Amino acid sequence: MADKFVRVRLTRIDDYDLNLFEFDYDLTFAVFFLNDENKAYARFGGRDAKGADSRQSLDALRHTMQSVLAMHERDEPRFAPRTQTQRMVARDVTGWYGGGCMHCHQVQEAMNDKLVREGNWKRDLVWRYPLPENVGVRLEIDRGNVVERILPNTPATRAGLQPGDVLETIGPVPIHSFADAQFALDKAPTKGSLNVSWLRGDERRSATLDLSAGWKKSDITWRASVRWRYVASLPLSGDDLNADERRMFGLSETQLAFRSARLKARANEAGLQAGDVVVALDDQSLDMTASEFRQYIRQQFVVGDTITLTVLRDGKQFKIPLTLSGQ
Repeated sequence: MADKFVRVRLTRIDDYDLNLFEFDYDLTFAVFFLNDENKAYARFGGRDAKGADSRQSLDALRHTMQSVLAMHERDEPRFAPRTQTQRMVARDVTGWYGGGCMHCHQVQEAMNDKLVREGNWKRDLVWRYPLPENVGVRLEIDRGNVVERILPNTPATRAGLQPGDVLETIGPVPIHSFADAQFALDKAPTKGSLNVSWLRGDERRSATLDLSAGWKKSDITWRASVRWRYVASLPLSGDDLNADERRMFGLSETQLAFRSARLKARANEAGLQAGDVVVALDDQSLDMTASEFRQYIRQQFVVGDTITLTVLRDGKQFKIPLTLSGQ
């Protein structure tokens, strides 16, 4: 299979056009499929919070190569659109001019800094390359454009997608792999509609995914390009209430309920006190432990967001706004 391609390995891309090689810079491995005019058929790679290889396999790479070859042989092959057409190299963004190794995530950090300097940074840019599960689609690992499962009550459910469907396009992006799906979702609007087409047997179908605000949110705690600057940290911790304490407060066995014992300065400044029992977030009770709650904050919020904690203190209930900071 590999002999049907001209293979090139790039270990450094500091002199290459970053706008041609558009990909998730938090990865450790990525493959591009280009024609002789540098038009991109597809990408291969991708990962999630579980690990660098959690969404790829050799069978998946082989499947992507077969799909790309089939597209290449069409009379009118389709290519992934470029976001920017002008050439841009790493030194244009970073000021770095060679002489050493620069990690990909550092390039993304520099790109983020450039957006901040130019006044173009938006909070939603923290969540890049969303998982297909964010719209309700779980793709097969070994066949990255084939639907393995549809999650209930999601845009994919309402669009009519089913297991076994073969994705053809998401927006204007042809889908050959899991990485293609992530790339297409990265380019999708933060709210609105997104066209999707697929094959079910020999029948071609299409529909619209209705995307609500916040749909791109995912676990960014593993992303080196943003975790040190944007991942929020809860400035307090404590132990879950036991069964007797829960009954005393009239709380269920599973809902969030922990007694704050270790508070950082910013928690005290917000008005929290040692001994406060945290029972809700933004007026919603959550079924999770204190440990799960701390991780939930890291995954769902970013530095600068303000949350409201509901706490019980001396028989009274208080709502305390808390602005989140980093580590």
